[in-house]
Order: sequence, then C-alpha cells, then structure tokens
Amino acid sequence: MAKFWGSDVRKFILSVLAVLLFVGCASEQVDEILGLSKPKDDPEVVQMMDAIYLHNQKEYKKAFRRFERYAKEGNVLAMYQVGLCYRDGLGVSKDMLRALFWFKTAGRYGHKDALRNAGYIYEYGLGVNKNVKKAMAYYYEAVNLGSNEAAFELGSLYLLQNEFKDARYFLNLSCGGGVKEACDKLATMKF
Repeated sequence: MAKFWGSDVRKFILSVLAVLLFVGCASEQVDEILGLSKPKDDPEVVQMMDAIYLHNQKEYKKAFRRFERYAKEGNVLAMYQVGLCYRDGLGVSKDMLRALFWFKTAGRYGHKDALRNAGYIYEYGLGVNKNVKKAMAYYYEAVNLGSNEAAFELGSLYLLQNEFKDARYFLNLSCGGGVKEACDKLATMKF
C-alpha cells in the first residue's frame, strides 16, 4: 500500500488537480497573470496553476508564497510574477528593488515583459535612481524578444528626445503589434 501512494501517484494527482484548476481559470486570465504566451501544457505553466488559482481568488499572500517557491526553483514565469507582486504590493509589501531584482532575473531567461518592467522602473526612477539609458537598454532587449509594449516605450522616449526617425520606427512597430496608444500617438504626430 505504501508503494501505491509513492511519488508517481502524487505526481498524477497533482497533474489532475492542475488540469482541474486550469479549467476553472479563464484562458485570458492565465495569459494575463503569466505575462507570457506559452502553451497551457508547458511544465512551468502547469506548475503554477495552483498559485494562479489562488491569485484569481484574491488570496495574494498564499499565491505569493507559491510563486516565490516556484521562482526559487527556476520557474521563469514565477520569477516574473514575484516581480509583479513586489511591484504592486500583492501578498507582500511593495518593494521596487526586489521587484527589479526579479524582473532582471526573469529577463535573463528571455521574459520580455519582465525586461519591459525593469526598463519602466529605471525610466521613472521607481525605487532606484532614474536612468533613461538603462531603461532604453531593457526596452531594446524586450523589443528584440517581440514586446510591442516596449517598442511603444522606446518610441515615446525617442519622441521626448526629438529623435523623430527612431520615434516613428518604434511607434510604427508598436502600432503594427496592436498597441492602440502607439497608433494614437502616431496619428497626432507631425513629421
């Protein structure tokens, strides 16, 4: 009987629970929480379904503890989520330096939204010294990974610097990727 309740059975039960939790979450909510488009059967996504469920139930402290545990185990999606929790004060006290740490960590593994968030923190000096040069570097990295939102941020910064050619390039890129604010900004610009 002890063999029956071994690790294989526990893994099976956890997998079934993860699927049931996934069915209970709207697909858009999962995508929004993860901040990354990955197949729903991706191991990192499946691992986080319990934390996502708790997050959706507004049990932020419990969700944060799970996200943090998964992040420390190397789950890139969880690293990003921990950064968001610190940034927004969900389940933990707001701490922009810790948010930045987790965004940078997830960014090293190619998480484009984490890179964009790191850039935003530097651009606006949220808990750190304002550094537009660093912000632009993070935005560039995120754009290279396909972030239309980071392209908008870059275009906006170039516009502030009166570098209209670069501003137009990145705003067009962002607008083409579906960022309405970029399209609106392009429509009002006179080149």
